[in-house]
Amino acid sequence: MIFDSLENLSEYDIVTAEIIEFVKSLNVNTPCGHYELNDKIYANVEDYLTRSELECPLESHRKFIDVQLLIYGSERIDFININGLKVQEGYDHIKDIIFYKKPKAELSRIYLNGTNFAIFYPDDAHAPQITTLSPMDNVKKVVIKIPVEWQL
Repeated sequence: MIFDSLENLSEYDIVTAEIIEFVKSLNVNTPCGHYELNDKIYANVEDYLTRSELECPLESHRKFIDVQLLIYGSERIDFININGLKVQEGYDHIKDIIFYKKPKAELSRIYLNGTNFAIFYPDDAHAPQITTLSPMDNVKKVVIKIPVEWQL
């Protein structure tokens, strides 16, 4: 897992020129939807209300690496390595997602706020969309999907 300031996004080898240009183009008026950045990398822009910790399951992906950032709002993301986690919902190869039971061990957490980003690899279970406000916050989020084989 990587967590850093948006100004450092281009310092990571996995982040392509298309990703940098796309991120630079984002603003509050960017329509929600699916964006093809090249023939392998895509992004989804969505808006939603954050939820309670209990409503946000741990998930991971096998085929794609996530780059997550907010256009506006704030949210908490809890995360932990997948080693030793118990599967709650088996792997869906079409949606590329697997859900885990939350462990008794304390999870690490980060806060996205529009000035930073997180990169989650296949061994990073993460629970996004957790509220930082009471009761919830409206956010606009971008999740960029990079195929795992892209980093090879």
